[in-house]
Formats: sequence, C-alpha cells, structure tokens
Amino acid sequence: MLESNYQWNWTDQCEEAFCKVKAMIVSDLVLTHYDPNLPLQLACDASPVGIGAVLSHVMTDGTERPIAFASRSLSKAERNYAQIDKEALATVWGVKKFHNYLFGRNFTLLTDHEPLTSIFHPSKSLPVVTAARLQRYALFLAGFDYTIRYKNTKLHGNADGLSRLPLHSETTEEEPDPVGLFYATQFEPLPVTAEQVKRETQRDPLLVKVHELVMKGWSTPKDEAIKPFYQRKDELTVYCGVLMLGHRAVIPAKLRNQVLTELHEGHLGIVKMKSLARSYIWWPKIDKDIEHLAKSCPGSQLQQNEAGKVPLHPWEWPTTPWQRIHLDFAGPFLGQMFLIIVDAHSKWPEVEIMPSTTST
Repeated sequence: MLESNYQWNWTDQCEEAFCKVKAMIVSDLVLTHYDPNLPLQLACDASPVGIGAVLSHVMTDGTERPIAFASRSLSKAERNYAQIDKEALATVWGVKKFHNYLFGRNFTLLTDHEPLTSIFHPSKSLPVVTAARLQRYALFLAGFDYTIRYKNTKLHGNADGLSRLPLHSETTEEEPDPVGLFYATQFEPLPVTAEQVKRETQRDPLLVKVHELVMKGWSTPKDEAIKPFYQRKDELTVYCGVLMLGHRAVIPAKLRNQVLTELHEGHLGIVKMKSLARSYIWWPKIDKDIEHLAKSCPGSQLQQNEAGKVPLHPWEWPTTPWQRIHLDFAGPFLGQMFLIIVDAHSKWPEVEIMPSTTST
C-alpha cells in the first residue's frame, strides 16, 4: 500500500482487521503476567531510527509469551552511532527499562548482532581495544546475572518491528555524552584536529566505504583494501564522522605523513614511536610505515647505537710443523707475482715466482 502506483483505500474490512490484531496482541492469548518461577528473556534490537525491547517468559511448553513491550526513537546524537553501538544501546536501554523485573535474577539476553555475544559475554574478558562506549555498556551489564544468545534476524521480528516503528520520545535537552568527551581528548596531542580528520575521511574513497559499513552493518568485502578493516570490524566505531578503532583515531592517507612527522619529533626510535602511536592513532600497516620512516631518517641513523665489535679470535698454536700453512699471492713486484707459503709452527717461508696466477 506504500507503492506510488497503488491507490490508498482504507476500507471497513481493513479497520476491522487492524482492530482485531491490536486486540489479540493485548489479550491473554498473547500477553502474560510476570511469574518469578518462569524463565525470563529480553529481546532487544535497533534500527536507524529507534530501539525496541520485548520482555517475555518461556512457558512450560516451550512457547514464548510477552510480558511487556517497549520502544523509543533515537536522539539526534544516537542516530550518528555506529550500528554495533546502536545494537548495544538497545540492549542496555532494555535492561534499564525492565530493571524491576531483571535485577537480582537470571535472564537471557537475545540479540541479532552476533559480535555482541562475545563483547557482552559475562564470563569472557573484554578485548583491550573495544570501543570506549561498548566498554562502558559492558561494565553496566556486569551488575546483572544473565546469559547472552544470538538470534537470527528472521526470528527476531518482535523487537525488530518495535525498533522500526518506535514511540516518539519527548524532545528534551540531551545530556553530554561522556564517551564523546573522552574521544575529543584523544585529538588534543595530535597535529590534526577532529574536523580535519572528518573532512579527509569523507574525501578518502576507501574510508568512505568503511564508514558506510560501520554505520549500516558489515558484509563480507570483495575489495582487498577493506579486509584489514573487516578483520577488526568489532573494534571500529564512529565519533563525529571520524572512524575510531577502540580509542584510536583512524587517520586518512592524506594526513598520515603529517602525523608521522610529529610522531618522529626528537628522532624517537622505532619501539617508542610504535608505543606512542598505539595510544592515539591507527591505519593498516602503520607499523611498517613507522619502521620505514625511522630507518630512512639520517638523523636517526646518526643517533643509533653502533653495532658491537666482534671479539678477536687468535689462531690456535699448531703443535707440529706443517700442521697448518698460510698462503697468498703477493705483487705485482718488479713485474712478477709471487706465491708465498708460510708454516704456522716454524714460520718457514716458501716463495715461488709465478709466471701465471690462473686457477690452473
């Protein structure tokens, strides 16, 4: 009915069917009362415009019966989150929404975003390079007793539908995002600003594709250049149009030389440069670029430590004559070449004039 060539016509039959569906959803055939003795599960999902959650019981016959539904639209700032951040936000918001039902008892979290099952797994350690926002969410969820399970999107329609048609939230003044403030401080030591990185990211053909994948969700890439990003897709997020790997900014190609020059200020060595870079920046093969810069810098080569001298090893003294001999050619002298043979024990020399010094 949304197609442009279709004539909209809301008939009495449509109205009757619509009201019947609404009545069924809120009837005791679908909704159930909360029972502390039945297993509890929370399904959460996110779309580009909203988030949704469904709290339900697993009945004794194995069927699911919903207890309550919840949804809300995303704020302007939240719509700029990466897709993995939106999915994580839906999970945390759902847990907060139904806190009275969930706190103090075991429940199952259902998500259709598989990376979250590893990041939010209650018995797994959090990866070091996890995005700051996901780390914050994981710390909040650590206060609950839950298991997390992946559910295919095709079977996740209840929460998915709520997220795509969310309730409109009241327009209130947005609170400052502490994670955003943290990301902003990451640019203070850099020779480039967040605005410069954002502008060059939008001009970089490769990073434009990566940015779109991070925002809308990943698929297996065919482009070889995208694979280094795909391998770390669970660590990538977006802050104000800038790609972030964990807490590190992904620097576009045009700004990398400028950043490397600043990084090499004072002719730091390779190890110190890599250590400093890992605190603020990242791009594919950054370690190789740092090594090449340090090795090609004349100042660094002058400052580097000299190679250690090889200790001298004198010839061992032979016990008998002719046990070891030393030979070499001498000349040309007076138009002649000489073969000199010396016995190492007695120092006896044998000298022959050589008409030819060929291999024969």
